[in-house]
Amino acid sequence: MKTSEDPRLKKYAETLVERSAEVEKGDDVYILVKSLEALPLFEEVRRQVIDKGGFPHEKILYDTQSGENNDYYWMKNASEEQLERTSEAELEFMEKMDSFIKIKGLENNRSLSDIDPQRISTWGETTDKIKEARIDTKWALCAFPTNALAQQSEMATEEFEEFIFKAVNNTDWKELERKNEEIKQMFDKAQKVRIKDENTDLSFSIEDREGVSSIGRRNIPDGEVFYAPRKDSFDGKISFEHPVNARGKEVSGIELTFEDGELVEYTADTNQEFLEKMIETDEGSKYVGEFGIGTNRNIDRYIKYTLFDEKIGGTVHFALGRAYKMNFSEENMAERNESSIHWDIVKDLRKRVGGGKIILDGEVVQKNGEWVY
Repeated sequence: MKTSEDPRLKKYAETLVERSAEVEKGDDVYILVKSLEALPLFEEVRRQVIDKGGFPHEKILYDTQSGENNDYYWMKNASEEQLERTSEAELEFMEKMDSFIKIKGLENNRSLSDIDPQRISTWGETTDKIKEARIDTKWALCAFPTNALAQQSEMATEEFEEFIFKAVNNTDWKELERKNEEIKQMFDKAQKVRIKDENTDLSFSIEDREGVSSIGRRNIPDGEVFYAPRKDSFDGKISFEHPVNARGKEVSGIELTFEDGELVEYTADTNQEFLEKMIETDEGSKYVGEFGIGTNRNIDRYIKYTLFDEKIGGTVHFALGRAYKMNFSEENMAERNESSIHWDIVKDLRKRVGGGKIILDGEVVQKNGEWVY
């Protein structure tokens, strides 16, 4: 599948343009592709944007001002002055966009492995306004099945193509919306959440917090219900079964301990120093900004790529750092946890990896990855 004539690709692009980015006639649409391997999807998305009456604004490979997935040369060689200056031109341009579609195409997930994490954190803070402007658009984020991502996932490229297209094209969006709403209503009524297994016992509050049902409007693939928990409410310990990638590093065997919301102990089997630097980025990075519940049963294996892994039915995930604005009303926006990072780490509760429970206000609602409410 390297041609835009592939019907799976056309359906994938249709989901991005019509459902996720909600492109309408007259919209200005920023389209970014991060790999030449992903050009077939980029070209099909561009065609469909034009056919909808939109105005595409194309960017290929380089997206220096995004604050993520930056190219090696920029992060290695930019001066401190460059890293600390927000591009007003890029910010103004982004503020004029109606929609934003980013097609990720991993070619080397270790490309930033020798970059000082502090430089990346500095750039993250510098580009915060641009990232917020993107979030204010009708944005969509997806991935293309590149060879490198297939290798990371330990699959043949053809097998990985099927995996990606199944996760998106086989999703019954109406059924996902129905199930997510059912889960959301249950959690919206709850006060205390407890995650428990042999090596985890973590409690926190979502009292008076309303969840967001994620059903293909932004991330592709999709399938989660997520909350901004009360940041001071976390107590206990959580261990993570799978490694997580960030900024060119793979961290495995993560264990986190919270007291009164704050991370007080954090260890990892690999890349402990990197874990410490991530958590010590700023004041907000020591707190949890998001709690999410994966609901997509078409994604059934962990591939060390958060865009997919956090959607797996039978998992939950926690993001250290920034909470999303969409989880707050104007009245409680001051309670939002702010940070230059938003680092998702997935907790697998399925029986195949040992099992675990989600407990709401003392009642078990999910056991070993299956709902029992």
